[in-house]
Amino acid sequence: MGKKSVSSLTEIPAVREYLSRIGAEPRSLLTAVVREVQGKYWQDIAVIRFSRIGAVDCPSAWAPTESEATRLIAQFEEYDFPVQTKVNALTNLPKPLAEAEESKIFKFYDAEGQSILMVQLRVDQPDGDKNYVPYTYWSDGIWRAAEPEGLLPLWGLDQLKHNSTVFIHEGAKAARHAAWMVKGETREAREALAAHPWGEELSGAAHVGWIGGALSPARTDWSVMKALGIKRAYIVSDNDVAGLQAVPQISRALRMPTFHIQFTNEWPASFDLADAFPDKMFKNIDGMRHYVGPAFRSCMHPATWATDQIPNFNDNGNPIKPTIVLRQHFKEMWAFIEEADIWVCTEMPEIMRSEEVANKMLSAFSDTSLTTKLLLKTYQGRSTKICYRPDIKGRIVTDRSTSAINLHIPSNIKPIKGDPAPWLEFLAYMFPVEAERKEVERWCATLIARPELRMEYGLLLVSEAQGIGKTTLGSEILGRLVGDHNVGFPSEKAITEGAFTDWIAQKRLIVVNEIYSGHSWKAYNTLKSYITDRDVTVNAKFRQPYIIDNWAHIIACSNSMKALRMEQDDRRWYYPRISEVRWKPEKFKAFYNWLASGGLRIIAHWAANYGNYVKPSERAPMTQRKKDMIAESRTEAQTEVAALAEAAARLEQPSVLLMKEVEMWARTAVQGKIYDSSYELRKAMKDSGMFQIGERMFLGGRLQYAMVNEAAMAKVNGLGDKELVAALKPFIVKPSAVFEQTM
Repeated sequence: MGKKSVSSLTEIPAVREYLSRIGAEPRSLLTAVVREVQGKYWQDIAVIRFSRIGAVDCPSAWAPTESEATRLIAQFEEYDFPVQTKVNALTNLPKPLAEAEESKIFKFYDAEGQSILMVQLRVDQPDGDKNYVPYTYWSDGIWRAAEPEGLLPLWGLDQLKHNSTVFIHEGAKAARHAAWMVKGETREAREALAAHPWGEELSGAAHVGWIGGALSPARTDWSVMKALGIKRAYIVSDNDVAGLQAVPQISRALRMPTFHIQFTNEWPASFDLADAFPDKMFKNIDGMRHYVGPAFRSCMHPATWATDQIPNFNDNGNPIKPTIVLRQHFKEMWAFIEEADIWVCTEMPEIMRSEEVANKMLSAFSDTSLTTKLLLKTYQGRSTKICYRPDIKGRIVTDRSTSAINLHIPSNIKPIKGDPAPWLEFLAYMFPVEAERKEVERWCATLIARPELRMEYGLLLVSEAQGIGKTTLGSEILGRLVGDHNVGFPSEKAITEGAFTDWIAQKRLIVVNEIYSGHSWKAYNTLKSYITDRDVTVNAKFRQPYIIDNWAHIIACSNSMKALRMEQDDRRWYYPRISEVRWKPEKFKAFYNWLASGGLRIIAHWAANYGNYVKPSERAPMTQRKKDMIAESRTEAQTEVAALAEAAARLEQPSVLLMKEVEMWARTAVQGKIYDSSYELRKAMKDSGMFQIGERMFLGGRLQYAMVNEAAMAKVNGLGDKELVAALKPFIVKPSAVFEQTM
């Protein structure tokens, strides 16, 4: 009599009784498992593996009794066990697969993309929950609702041979959605990638999914990654505790530079990248819905496993405490900075930690709680300080005659040739004065394409109308092009009241969306020094203060035209006229669509080929708005003496004004007490065409300053002190007489 064919382990009476006693359930044709359910997840407590002759391999606590073992071997003799095989197409499917929607079937191909290793079926439950049922094909021509023998395959293996970077998603659903977008084989997929908040970062990589439960990542075959040439991995776990806890286990198995993409409480529980980002992460900017949530890099964390354990044995051959050593790719990822006594992640230099904090941070990815101790013993060259040098390529550089870790991270937006007309049209709309627009173009092109140049003036963008496009220019275009990690958006309060100054550290662009608080221009005045200072002292929370290079360029915006003060010789701000008539919504929509469809890359190419860049020594060009602001910045007394100076400067005859007389005249002119110093009044006069001649001298019966027009300067220039006083006296005029002579 021939052997019986078996479809499931529970068809064998001895197996059914044994598994029932220990609380196990079949997982595959020769495997059963004791599981512990934790919420929506489960964890394997014990795995029971049967050989084809009935022998059992499992932990001793769940082992069969002697009589059970005898019965198992005896009954296995009666059954023929098929072998799992690959298929090239889904045929002869069981009813659940045959009747399922295509979108609910996940095919697991081999690395070549030719054969199907297994299929997973999504089954939606009435309560809204879902199950994923595995199906495998066997040598007897039957599809079974069973996992494959051995380790589980990854969904998306067929992508690995074409990529060196991989995103590892929890589950096939998120991986399939991301892979669909990135492949871009349909218009819908390309539009989905362009609209995705992190579409650019997800591109250029394979997207695979691990199955089998977040609590059991060890069930997956991770060795295939390295075997197929993957060099770098990003683990995208679901937004729950189980998903987070799986990350170190996967990292240990990967043996390559690894990063974790962590969703915070800003995302829903169990969120993955197949889900829509929350509405609260989008904001209406200039009439368009735009993503303002966390950047990809903000959610990225180092997750490279640090160590290996080398086994040791005593003289009797018994195992003793292993030796813990660092993995090479981990060693290359961290550097000790002597000057600041901190550790810096060389892959993500914005991560700087003290030794104590670094050890705590790394403990989940290491076999020791003192990982930095091993790093210190591994000589990787000295890094005595940190610097921020956009003008030098590379991470380890020489800065001011010593080795340093360069914290600058270049933008990842690559230039591509195209028509920049939408960008130029946007600038033409925003800056209606052509000459001023050209200067804005130069400033923008220099910022984007010449990171090695630091301009010595910022942009002051003021319009009373809202929604004109100031935020679009600063945040959504220039901010993106210099790189999210190189741009800061401090509030007015952070600039003026905060004890910490890390908002300007390691930044090429600072965008202040409102510098006027309604009663104070303190933020504007504070920013002026940052525009020209070469270094900044950084005060950051829980960190020693340190000095670093200042490469920040500032765009200060406001919707207030109130009395902003600006000096005549200001060199720090370029203040162009901005349109007060808002673009039509359809124009903004078309422009945003262009930006999202490669427009930023086209702008980068435009900037790279602009040519007429701002030179480091250039001062902010003068504009009519700036002239008006300078005039409006004067006090009433300064305005009066400036008018007096302009009148005297126009006189053809030599004229000398004595400052004491000017001050008395100004007090009368403003009909009250004046609070301006003599210096401020003299400066207003010099800015209006008069010259200060020498220091204080005895004129009009007292020591005082004398202001002269050009005709008088020609008469007395080069005279000594004694001759100067005598030469000035004939030309002294009363302030009131100046206006009479110009009438």
